Amino acid sequence: MIERFAVPPGEDAAFLAAWRESGDPGAVLLRALRDDTPHRFVAVGEPLLPEVEGGVWRIAPPGAPQVGRQGFLGARVDGDVEVQRWSSPLMVQRAGLGGPLYVAA
Repeated sequence: MIERFAVPPGEDAAFLAAWRESGDPGAVLLRALRDDTPHRFVAVGEPLLPEVEGGVWRIAPPGAPQVGRQGFLGARVDGDVEVQRWSSPLMVQRAGLGGPLYVAA
């Protein structure tokens, strides 16, 4: 399950407080690296590779498999969205991929 939240810049603290109060305890809350991302926060149920520390998450329409690419840690398709884990933003850029990137909130 993936849930997206359009939180205007400057309202992060209020959103995070509300999430801590009533968010899905089994989901991982992610924050976009850039403030100009339409959905600045995303909740991902059943975390992909929860044992991996750091890195970034890429959420985009399903595309070509990335297995074997340097820095690619894994992916899961959830309906019309693919959730990918990468070691760093640099590795996503080197793979020639776009779209917003997220880190744990």
